[in-house]
Amino acid sequence: MEYADERKGMMTLVKRNDPCPCGSGKKYKKCHGRTESGTHLLAEQELKRIMGEYIGSTPAPGPDRAELSLLVKTWMSRLGGLMKAGAIEGAAYEHFAFNIRRDLWQQHLERSSANVRDEVKRVLKSWNEPFVMFAELTGKEEGYLILKDVFGDGEWAMTENERIAAPEGTLLFGTVLSDPRVREDAIQPVSTLYSISSENAAVADRIREFAASLGDKADEAFLESNLLEIFAILHTPAEEAAKQQDDGMLEEQAEHSSEADQAAREAAAGTEVPVDDEPQSGKGDEIEDLTDGQRGTIDMLISEMESDRLDRTNAENLKNVMIRYFREENPIVRKPGGIVAGIYLAAQEKNLLPGKPFTSKEMAKRFGVSEGTAQKYAAAFSGRLK
Repeated sequence: MEYADERKGMMTLVKRNDPCPCGSGKKYKKCHGRTESGTHLLAEQELKRIMGEYIGSTPAPGPDRAELSLLVKTWMSRLGGLMKAGAIEGAAYEHFAFNIRRDLWQQHLERSSANVRDEVKRVLKSWNEPFVMFAELTGKEEGYLILKDVFGDGEWAMTENERIAAPEGTLLFGTVLSDPRVREDAIQPVSTLYSISSENAAVADRIREFAASLGDKADEAFLESNLLEIFAILHTPAEEAAKQQDDGMLEEQAEHSSEADQAAREAAAGTEVPVDDEPQSGKGDEIEDLTDGQRGTIDMLISEMESDRLDRTNAENLKNVMIRYFREENPIVRKPGGIVAGIYLAAQEKNLLPGKPFTSKEMAKRFGVSEGTAQKYAAAFSGRLK
């Protein structure tokens, strides 16, 4: 590709490795040569198509879809009182598709590389290893945001755009891909980057403390293998996090993290997560005085009872008992799945549930919580159920 440069009545041809006539100091191929190149636009379209095909076909029906369903249920249980359902589902899917089942992603890239232009092949090769980034925005440089790894020595550049209008000191977190088309250190998000204002930068210290509680250090590998708990830390208000530490909650978080990850890996009998835009009572006036976390837990209970085909009388009984418990005790909901698991255990003890009996361990695994948490809430509900 050459560029016709008209200056002083003369026309000269600017080659790809010549300085760009715009005066930026860059080589032409890395400046106006890119924006004016039709091949660059075609490559961008091809990359979008390849990404779209993967997201549209993953997971395939069968064991992979069952594995994702169980993972989403585990994340819903842990984060239901902290994040919106759609955001939880999106984060869980991204983690599944690009981290947990990276083998599926790499197989797709290998298939897609067969008949594409060289520029696309180079990008696909760099996409082979997604990673979880936790970085501080330290400045801007020639249309790029400069990002410094909070837990290591890495430094990256990301194209500046209107969606990321963040000041220096902001923390950015998410799964990213390398993008070496213009800069070797460039990255791009898989889909969503989460921003944390500099006023809340203490969350990095909380992540370090969590890692230390597991005898580990906070680095890229730790973030990926403990992503569910990282999301919980990021969405837990600072004052509540301090209370959790005072109550020894970090130890329980560590226990939960290992069990949740094990459940997601085993994923042998996952079922589709029920989609119900209008739960029977989760939106009604009768619970409008409850907190968002408490209402979300009731919605989860209703969804589970519908999935298990619990008869109307017993379903109303369990729902009303949970509402009464929330009004009388007014607990802060940290683990919605633990509360639902507890009321299920208590209901089984009272012979209110149909089907095959289950153990407390099985129920804890179903909702992605520790057995101790499930039993604690079972004790709270046992005397309330009739």
